[in-house]
Amino acid sequence: MMEEMFALRAKQTGNSDLAELFKLSERPDVISFAGGFPDPQWFLPEVEEIGLEILRDKRDVALQYSPVPGLTRVREFIARRMDKQGMPARTENIMITSGSLQGLDLICKVFLDPGDLVVVEAPTYLGAISVLDSYEAEIVSIPCDSEGLMVDKLEEYLAGTAVKPKFVYTIPTFQNPSGRVLNLERRKKLVELCSNRQIPLIEDNAYGELRYSGKELPTLKSLDARDIVVYLGTFSKIFSPGVRLGWISAPGYLINKLILFKQSSDQTSSSLSQLLALEAGTRGLIEKQIEITRKGLKLKRDLTVNALEKYFGDNGQWTVSEGGFYTWVQINGPVDTYKALEPAVKEHKVAYVAGRSFYPDRSGENCLRVCFSLVKEDYIEEGIKRLARVFSLA
Repeated sequence: MMEEMFALRAKQTGNSDLAELFKLSERPDVISFAGGFPDPQWFLPEVEEIGLEILRDKRDVALQYSPVPGLTRVREFIARRMDKQGMPARTENIMITSGSLQGLDLICKVFLDPGDLVVVEAPTYLGAISVLDSYEAEIVSIPCDSEGLMVDKLEEYLAGTAVKPKFVYTIPTFQNPSGRVLNLERRKKLVELCSNRQIPLIEDNAYGELRYSGKELPTLKSLDARDIVVYLGTFSKIFSPGVRLGWISAPGYLINKLILFKQSSDQTSSSLSQLLALEAGTRGLIEKQIEITRKGLKLKRDLTVNALEKYFGDNGQWTVSEGGFYTWVQINGPVDTYKALEPAVKEHKVAYVAGRSFYPDRSGENCLRVCFSLVKEDYIEEGIKRLARVFSLA
């Protein structure tokens, strides 16, 4: 009966795919390629000592509220890191968030009214789809190919519509879910296109520092001369998802608005997490964590690709990622990977994320995301073999 009191947005069906895949990742009897989690064996033991030291020597700060935009020293540290990566950043233009997804949520609070237009790539991060849906946005998807977002298609779309999008959201480097990388020519064109049309460009760079092969490419932010790019960063993949810490780098006019909505959301991000990330970073441990993670991911990527070649063969195509956590598999023929997911878990004891979770229109029926970061090396081949059985390929 209390459901009658729900707001209209809560009465809508909604998309629970993100919550469901976290459940799948908890089952010990299932080989899970579902959740995008780092392998806990990569976590640095030195973090325990830093945590104890912070609680001993900086308890007054660690257990207290922080300023709404975040601790100044942490923001200064992030600005220095970004500057070294070719993205000039000022401390006052950085705001700490409780994970980068909160950053996108706050951006939506600032920009979106129900029915407003937002452009994403297809496929795209399912968490982003959920956030945009919660603000009742009209989502337009622009297709990708092996080189990432098809910027020519975006240009055609923008030229043919009278409605200006509120922003374009993209993951140009080691994209979630596909692992693809937007090539340099398209990066430049995308920034130029959004700059000329004055459309904010949201760059989600959760995986950008986890390159283990191929050539380094500049971020969209580093190519931005007119302050059109809003940058989302996170410590989840380069340090620890458990600290629930990310950041936004944006022009001052936007940061000021974001701060207002941040204080009415969770008010502040964890002071303890901020100090933990700061101390780890200033002692070089985040860079050490990145190197360990890169090596582990490359090994698992290679094992995954080799197993796909062995058990899927000519029955599908997949990305050979140069960084990040994911391989995107497209199966030849009429297959519905969403309908196959329940029997995959119950009968074959293997989990993945169905392709339709990454499309606002729920297409991508013959696709699936394979996350290899969490699965133990010895289980990867067996897991891919089970996936082949799910789809009657082995």
